[in-house]
Formats: sequence, structure tokens, C-alpha cells
Amino acid sequence: MKKKEEVKYLEKEWKDLDAHLKAFLESGDQEELHQFRVQTKKLRAMLNLLEHASRRHGLLEEFKPVRKMFKYAGHIRDAHTNLELSSRYALKNESFEAGQQRIIEEGTNEFREQAKKYTKKIDDAYKQLKRQLPHVDNSSIAEFYKKQLEQIANNLETPRFTEDMHTNRKLIKILVYNRKLADKALNGSFTFNMAYLDQLQNSLGEWHDNIVAAELFSSPEVNDKPVATLIKKKNNNVKRRIRTLANDFMKKATTAQAVAK
Repeated sequence: MKKKEEVKYLEKEWKDLDAHLKAFLESGDQEELHQFRVQTKKLRAMLNLLEHASRRHGLLEEFKPVRKMFKYAGHIRDAHTNLELSSRYALKNESFEAGQQRIIEEGTNEFREQAKKYTKKIDDAYKQLKRQLPHVDNSSIAEFYKKQLEQIANNLETPRFTEDMHTNRKLIKILVYNRKLADKALNGSFTFNMAYLDQLQNSLGEWHDNIVAAELFSSPEVNDKPVATLIKKKNNNVKRRIRTLANDFMKKATTAQAVAK
């Protein structure tokens, strides 16, 4: 991969990140905040790939100012998600909903304050990263993908629905997010079945979201056990789907014609 391709990719993704950040600061729109977090994950995935493929450390360290804003945003998004779940399952709990709304409002005010504090640090991080991006040859990128897939395959050999399963989704996301950047490097090395991996990581995301939802409705603050039980039953079907998808992972992930079931 040519370094100018890395720089071009960084410029585009950072421009999108900056646009979503500024839009949220101006409007407080939750979708803009969500997209800011997505862009943060995409850029972190890129830096993760480049660090491991080049064996040059420090890129993720430079990215810390953005990660700190990402964490502040997480508290706001969690409260927003709780309100969405409340609406989806027709929860009638005014005290809970008012509390979540308060978290969003207070969190947004704090986020705006922190944004002023970190604006220069974020701009400096971008300039530093642009200068420090290492040249990475195609064979190193292909090797990174191969090792990452092998690690996921090993993890899924005996699927256990613990926090480790959520980690598998994060590992898959790194590969999916970097697909466009790594396309030329992977071409001819091995086939990469993105449709299958996307289906698997979406199912893993659904499973994890259901766990969060069940915990919310089981909490003393909400205490709606019938809904919690309903979500847990629903998640049993998702687990069965994941087991089927995860079976023979390596073959499915590296065979374009593999049928994801």
C-alpha cells in the first residue's frame, strides 16, 4: 500500500469525524453523535491495522484525545439507548425516563465543555498522525488479516456467550472497517467474505444489545421482569443463529461463494 493512500483515507475519515462532531455540538442531534462514535471506531481500526502491520507503535497513543471524547459520548448514547428500549417495550416509568433524559442533557453540556478543552488536542493529533503514518507493504496487511481471522476462528471453535464473544465482534469490526483500505493488499492473497462477516458481527451485536436490554429491565430502577424474560427468550434464538454462523468460521470467512446461514 502506498503511503499516499493511507493519508488520503485518513483525511477523508477524519473529515467525516470532524463534521459529525461539530454537527452534534451545534444541534445535539443523537444521530450525529452516533456517527461521530462510528467514525472514531473506523479510525481506531485503521490505526490498529497500521500499528500491527508495520510494528510501529505510537499511532493509537496519538489518537487518545479522540478516544476521550468517544468515552464522554458513550454515557449520552447509553441513556439515549435506554429511552429507545423504554419506548420499544412500552415501559411506563416516568421517573426512569426523566432520569435518562437528565443524563442526556447534563452529559451533552459536559461533552460540549470537554470539546472546547480537547479541540486543539484533537487537531494536533490529526497533524501528528498524518506525519507519522508508516508505509505498510501489502504482504504485511494480508498477514494481519490472516492472523486476525485465525484468532477469531480459534475463539469461536467452542462458542461461549461471555464478554469474550463481544470481543469477537470487535475483532471482526476491525477487519470490516478496514476492508476498503486493505482491498488491494488482500486481492490475490486470499478471498475475504465481507458479507458473511458482516452478518456474523450484526448477529453478535444483536445478542449483546439483548443482554444490555435484559439487564436494564431486570434492574431495581425499572424492575420489569416479564419484559426481561421475553428478551432473554428472544436472545436464545439469536444464540442459535450465531452458533450456526460461527460453525466452520475460517472456511466461510475466506470463501466468497460461502452461503451464510
